[in-house]
Amino acid sequence: MAQLWNQLTQHMAPLDWAIVAAYLMLSLGLGIYHMKKAQEGIDHYFASGRSASWWLLGTSMVATTFAADTPLAVSGWVIGTGIANNWYWWCWVMGTMLGVFFFSRLWRRAGVLTDNELTELRYSGQAAGFLRGFRAIYFGVLYNCIVIGWVNLAMTKVLMHSVGLTEQQKMYALFFCFGFSLLYTLLAGLSGVMATDFVQFILAMAGSIMLAVLAVQHIGGLGAIMPGLTANFGPERAAEMTALFPARGSDLFAVALVFIFLQWWSAGNTDSGGYLAQRMIAAKNEKHSFLGMLWFNVSFYCLRPWPWIVVGLCCAVMLPNMDPSVQAAIKADPETGYIFMMRTLLPVGLLGMVVASFFAAYMSTIDTHLNWGASYLVNDVYKRFVARDASEKHLIAASWAATVAIAVCGAIVSLHMDSIREAWYIIAKVYSGLAVIYILRWFWWRINAWSEIGAMGASIACLFVTGVIMPRYFPGIKIPEFPFILLYIVPISLGTALILTFATPPVREDKLVEFYRKVRPGGLGWKRIAAQVPGADKDPGPGAAIPGYVLSVIAVYCALFGVGKLLLGAPGLGLALCAVAVACGWAVWIYVSRLKWDDDSAG
Repeated sequence: MAQLWNQLTQHMAPLDWAIVAAYLMLSLGLGIYHMKKAQEGIDHYFASGRSASWWLLGTSMVATTFAADTPLAVSGWVIGTGIANNWYWWCWVMGTMLGVFFFSRLWRRAGVLTDNELTELRYSGQAAGFLRGFRAIYFGVLYNCIVIGWVNLAMTKVLMHSVGLTEQQKMYALFFCFGFSLLYTLLAGLSGVMATDFVQFILAMAGSIMLAVLAVQHIGGLGAIMPGLTANFGPERAAEMTALFPARGSDLFAVALVFIFLQWWSAGNTDSGGYLAQRMIAAKNEKHSFLGMLWFNVSFYCLRPWPWIVVGLCCAVMLPNMDPSVQAAIKADPETGYIFMMRTLLPVGLLGMVVASFFAAYMSTIDTHLNWGASYLVNDVYKRFVARDASEKHLIAASWAATVAIAVCGAIVSLHMDSIREAWYIIAKVYSGLAVIYILRWFWWRINAWSEIGAMGASIACLFVTGVIMPRYFPGIKIPEFPFILLYIVPISLGTALILTFATPPVREDKLVEFYRKVRPGGLGWKRIAAQVPGADKDPGPGAAIPGYVLSVIAVYCALFGVGKLLLGAPGLGLALCAVAVACGWAVWIYVSRLKWDDDSAG
């Protein structure tokens, strides 16, 4: 025991460990506090009793996206290739903003417990039941296990390089962290998850900002970034690393174009389903759903990324002066650069806080994916197909069992994963083509269950062929790397979906009318069905949301790049972009203030 303690305090002082322990106890306390409410029924366990305020559900959304992997991956991109590689997720501004203006109110109106339940609200027949069950297992278990796997992989890197654990000790520590996250998730349900997410986001952001400030101070200020990069890598490479958009002819140029013009609408969860929809479903009303999703977008893109990017740039500046073994480790795996910066720059106390912030980031993602995945298994598989008349007490017990089952599967996947970036790319391939169908199902009556089955089946088949069949049996054929492989998968997946749409019967008309009455999506795509619903002519449809959507996208991008230009030594352009962001933001605020909400949405 003494030997272990000496090892644990090799890089972290007792005060650091005390701070980490205090954070863990706070998280457990929040879980216990919300336990009674969570046990009232699965509506409370998975949807917080539909009483969440916008600021809580929006912060919970962004906390979930801020896992232990995120700072490592973003700073690793900066060190390895440059800032512009972040277009992998910057392009999503155009996709996640769709969730604010086109889908947030519709998710709340749908009144479902999970976004997967929408399948049988929107479609009819045996195909709808099959799709609901298959999606529940596919996304609730397989998808979630991939996410849990990469988050665990990131946490093992943090534990190994910040604490100095051996390979065996690292796994014991990881399973402790994972088990702790599982414990309070079981106790607290979604209410406790969101409450802990709120604390975790504040702690995680504070930790990343402190590290960025100390990194900048260590190299001599923001003005030392470009001279340092130029001295280390030469002027051309330094300019490429700090460019917000890659220069024509660079390795990243074509990649960024695919991200911007293809990925955001074709290979993501474009209708903000999944855990984002879970939060919107849990909102007090559609106004809180809308505002929560808007706050998520602002904080996700404008608050999160720059501390990580700055740390990555400072690490690249400091790299030649680091210990040769550290240099070798970072060059072999740039994602570890962030951790070595922590060990190098943070004093006692602050190191404990930042390590605690990594625990916070890690737990805020794990708890969500355990709870959300269990909601699929219980609501969309067990309750739907096995125990339709089960009591709430029985379903809560089933929820606990499902949560544990997903945790076990996620732990197994974690043992076989070695790249965070590759796991991200797998998820993008899974959604290839399917994302378009997710949009169309809300705004075009002709989409049916076979449309989704076709898109999902085609993307899975493409993933299997390119990932298993071709490397094994046709090794001489070069498979396009991500994201260029999307140029092949998306047309195949989307084409298959559209062929099946017109080759199969449409959804029953009475089902479409029922769906329209409940959700009221409006628009030309529902004109045929809306004619049968009294008062449908007053539904504004998606076209009315376009001005707010466009202004919001401009505001977020201008704020994102304006801050970047200020940090990178272009104050004039930075201030101009920030001014445009403020002007567009003000226009959006006026637009939102004039929106009309349902009678039960005035609060």
